[in-house]
Formats: sequence, C-alpha cells, structure tokens
Amino acid sequence: MPNFRIKLLIFILLPFVSWSQKRTTAATKISEKITIDAKMDEPIWATAEVATNFVMFEPDNGKPEAFEQRTEVRTAYDDEAVYFAAIIYDDPAKILKELSLRDDFKTADHFGVYINGFNDGQQDFRFFVSAAGTQMDCLATQNGEDYSWDAIWHSEVRITEFGWIVEMKIPYAALRFSEENVQFWGLNFYREVRRDRQKYTWNPVDRNIGATIVQTGLLTGIENIKPPTRLFFIPYTSLYVSKNEKGTETKFKGGMDLKYGINDSFTLDAILVPDFGQAAFDPVVLNLGPFEQQFNENRPFFTEGTDIFNKGGLLYTRRIGGAPNFQPQVGENEELSVYPTSVNLINALKVSGRTKNGLGIGVMNAITEQTYATLRNTATGQTRNVEVAPLSNYSVMVLDQRFRKNSSVSLVNTNVTRNGEFRDANVSA
Repeated sequence: MPNFRIKLLIFILLPFVSWSQKRTTAATKISEKITIDAKMDEPIWATAEVATNFVMFEPDNGKPEAFEQRTEVRTAYDDEAVYFAAIIYDDPAKILKELSLRDDFKTADHFGVYINGFNDGQQDFRFFVSAAGTQMDCLATQNGEDYSWDAIWHSEVRITEFGWIVEMKIPYAALRFSEENVQFWGLNFYREVRRDRQKYTWNPVDRNIGATIVQTGLLTGIENIKPPTRLFFIPYTSLYVSKNEKGTETKFKGGMDLKYGINDSFTLDAILVPDFGQAAFDPVVLNLGPFEQQFNENRPFFTEGTDIFNKGGLLYTRRIGGAPNFQPQVGENEELSVYPTSVNLINALKVSGRTKNGLGIGVMNAITEQTYATLRNTATGQTRNVEVAPLSNYSVMVLDQRFRKNSSVSLVNTNVTRNGEFRDANVSA
C-alpha cells in the first residue's frame, strides 16, 4: 500500500516537475569573425552546443514539436556581441514569408530570441526575424511588450531545401547585464509556424502559470565581458516652408537627443528643443461625447522605455506640449487671427531603471514654453498677443517594488506647475 501511494504521488507531481525545470545551454567563446549571412559555414557552428526539443506554447500547450519541424539553435559570443544561429526545419514550399515594415509580423514564419541579462524575470530584450528577413524587437515586462523600442542589431535569413536558417548578431550595447565576470542570462527561443498558428518555445512555458517572462531557460558560458559605455548624441535640423495667400513663411529648427547609460540598470534620456516632425498624425475623430478624446502617443521620447511611467494610469503624455486649452477673450471688432495648435517643448528628460532588489524608479520632467494667440482688430488692422499657455513644468515620479517576480506595489506622483495665474495640479496614487 505505501508503494502504491508513492507511485501515485510521483504520477501526480511529474507534470509539474517537468514544467518547473529550467533548460540550460552554453555559449561558446570565439576569436574568429562570424559573417552574418545565414550560411553557417564558420567552424564554430559545427561544434557549438545545440538547443533543441522545442515545446508548443499554443494552441496545444506542452506538446513537443514534430521531428520534421524541429528547431536547432547554437550560441556563440566574443568581446562585442552574442551570436545565434538557428536551423529551422520545415517544408520550404509551405514557409510563409510576407515582407513587411519593421516591427510588423504580418503573415510570415518567424524566429525569436528572448534575453534577460540579469536573469531576474523582470525585463526581456526580445529580437525576432521573419522568414522574409524583417526585424522585430521589443522590451517585454509582465505588463506586455513595447515595440516602440528599437535596437541596432544584425540578422540574415536564407530559405534552404530543408527549411530556413537564421543568423543573428546582437551587440552588447543593445542589452543590459551585470559587470560580473561570470554571466548567467535568462534565455528563451521562440518560433511560430504561421500557417498553422503554432507557437513554440525552447524552455517550456506553462500558460496556466501566467507571464512568459518568468519562465525562461538559462544561458551559461559567457565570461569576462564588460557592458559597453552607452552614450548617444543625436543632433537634428529641420526646415519648414509654408506658403499661403499671406506669403511664404520659413522656419528653421535644431536640437539634440541624448541617451546615457548611468549604470547597468538605469538609463537617462534627454531631448533639447525637440521637433517630433517625424511623428505620425492623429486620425480625424468626431467626438460628440462629453469626455476628452484621447489619442495614442506617437512621439518617440514619450513611448520608448516608458513602461514604469504607465503605472496607475495617471500619466497622459499628450497633454505635455498639446494644444492650449485657454480661449482668449475677443473684444469688439476683434477676430482670432492666429491660434497655436500645439505648445513647443523646450526640453525633457527621464531617468528610469530597476535595482537588483526589484525596485523600479522612474523620474520624468518636461518644460513647455509660453505660447500666445494673436487677435486682430478688423477696424484698425492692429494686432495684439494674448497668452494662451504659460511656461509650464511637468513632472512624474514612480516607485514600483516587485515581489517574487509576479506581484508589485507602486507609488505614483504627477505634478504640473504653471507660471502666473493658471491652474496647477498634483495627483498621487
């Protein structure tokens, strides 16, 4: 009877044990150059450790991939980057490879690499390549994926008689990791067979547990690498020419973006006299309701790496540099000649990151300039300027402490201070 109970207990617990085991693969140090051409003709790929035996994520969670559709991934590294080579077996006539813009998966098979340089289950850097060669990349947390983040990395794909091959080179500048001599990275590989809507991962992911970010495998073997200095200056100039019945108006603008890695966990982003001329236009919406129409944020500074600032739903960044909401008093024989559609942003900065103990810290500050509308006297032709938006300072502070990788508590404070008699505001949650 006791033996029967033991066997029954083992039978019940065996599926849970198999889910909880972390798979491990080792990266091989290289000294020769690897050419990213999807040929895999360098000697290292013949001897590097193979990560295989992928498991279906959906729709049939936990089902092993078929042998004729198996995936084999090899990993190598040098002093500047980590390299991945994947052989993806499939019928080449059935591989979907629709070409698309960056970060658009479209109808195509694709392969992905998930990297967490701290192996803490808090943030993945995810890199995907479609069978057509399109790159997709994002930052992933338990709150979802942020595809506004774009890194500089290299990839190449090639369709073969047995499927397709992917080679990827991901520079360390695109990742975050500690300064330890021996690295242990969270790692997972991802594959989607688009025609069958089947998704696979190398390390099994149990959909009943929750976030995939805490169910990664382990990458070992990387030693004696150093995080590079992350400092980027991006100057810009722009020229605008507008012509109407009143004549031709020319505007010249210039400014700079700055990104600096304070340490391996925190990053500073700053913009000086930004233009945002490349941001997408808002769709035309007829709002007949009593509430404000909110649009998506398209300005890069306010979309990249802002996951921590979205805690509590208090921050709506479109109000920073948005249209003035003060209507000037129009006098007798006056008309509103010029009314600005937006308020210029003078500068903005943000510092964000998360400590090894799981404390996320985010601070954002932005200053917008004083803005005027122009009133014209129809009888005399004289004009006068009326202030419709004061010099304003917007600030946000967020503290977010995570516990056991799947729960957190946050404190959020937002504040706007306007010069003069305009209304100020401060909200905490």
